[in-house]
Amino acid sequence: MMRLIKVRGYYYYNRRVPEEMREYDSRLNIRVSLKTDSRSIAVKRAVVFNEQVEAYWHELVKGKVRHDNASFSKTVRIARQLGFSYEPMSVVANLPILELVERILVLKGASLPQVEAVLGAKPVPALTVKEALKKYWQLSKDKILNKPLDKVRKWENPRKRAVKNFIKAVGNKELTTITREDILGFRDWWLVRIDKDDMNPDTANKDLIHLKVIFETVSDHLKLALDISHLFKKIKIKSRHKQTRLPLSTEQIKTILLSPKLELLNEQAKWFLHVAAETGARPSELTGLLPCDINLEHEIPHISIKDRKERELKTPHSEREIPLVGHALEAFKNLPQGFTRYRDKTDSLTGLLNKFLREHELLPSEKHSLYSFRHSFQDRLLAANAPDRVQAELMGHKFHRPKYGLGATLEAKNQIMSKSRILPLHNNV
Repeated sequence: MMRLIKVRGYYYYNRRVPEEMREYDSRLNIRVSLKTDSRSIAVKRAVVFNEQVEAYWHELVKGKVRHDNASFSKTVRIARQLGFSYEPMSVVANLPILELVERILVLKGASLPQVEAVLGAKPVPALTVKEALKKYWQLSKDKILNKPLDKVRKWENPRKRAVKNFIKAVGNKELTTITREDILGFRDWWLVRIDKDDMNPDTANKDLIHLKVIFETVSDHLKLALDISHLFKKIKIKSRHKQTRLPLSTEQIKTILLSPKLELLNEQAKWFLHVAAETGARPSELTGLLPCDINLEHEIPHISIKDRKERELKTPHSEREIPLVGHALEAFKNLPQGFTRYRDKTDSLTGLLNKFLREHELLPSEKHSLYSFRHSFQDRLLAANAPDRVQAELMGHKFHRPKYGLGATLEAKNQIMSKSRILPLHNNV
């Protein structure tokens, strides 16, 4: 029995795990791509792979051990130590003759694990989608190195959501059994939600992007040979026109900052609104300020937004110095240590303030939010005739023309900031 199936033009080895083997191998079935659309080649590879699977089962029974993904990972490492990348036996059997000879020559006097590693004699392990995510966390530690817990959580959550949604729509399938039809089925599941629940297509596309990266990373590491480009080809859902947050007018900002309702907020949340309005800085940049970043004794009081290993900025262009004028200067005179209550807890602060502003009807529409303060700052810079480069430097944006020199001085920025500041609310500001 050849145990072949053909999926969208490509052949797969497909075999149910026999009942008598379930004690040692809990997988329902084994399906592995044979990486060919030629039936004759697929037959040859399937015969080799079938022998390999049965030999593997024999070793499991003989040693009275259960199928284990970890043992396969160890085999991959051994192959690398001997100077070869691990490939399944079906691939090794079709390597160029010189490379195959090299693999055989290195095995003189080798141990059984080394033979298995170099000749691909370990079957590719079964790995479900849920298990793949756990493996992905191990393989992606560099992406969250030195990040605070809040940012680690924000990085992990959308990937957890993507996997959870995929399992809900398609099932917790083994990675090697996932087909193009499964990915299209997940896309269709999202299309129903977009139509029925008015969900944002961008959310669906993010799920698809995260799944692609997870599958690709795990497949590359474990040599699963998933055809990622085929699985996710032209899968993106057309996005809607993105509605950006509307800016607040200067008068609307003054109305908010003058409102006696702000006294209901804790001190740091209240002063945060004043700083956000006057500096246009991103919320995470403000909550991340350390006392050494708040320079009140300088000839021109200012804040320094810096990239640190424990607090990465959004882009390399985000590093900058912003003069403190008006409300921002008064705020930091009251809070010289910064927003200590919300350091590395930006989401808690923005959630609190957006909810407060809406519940107390301080925002003019649903299209306005806390981030509207940043949009307003950009408009005031434009009204003050700030040069493009100075606007980019104060906003933390990339300047899309060749940069020469050191850029605007703190004094030049201060002059622009003084022109664009929000007029005093009272005599002390």
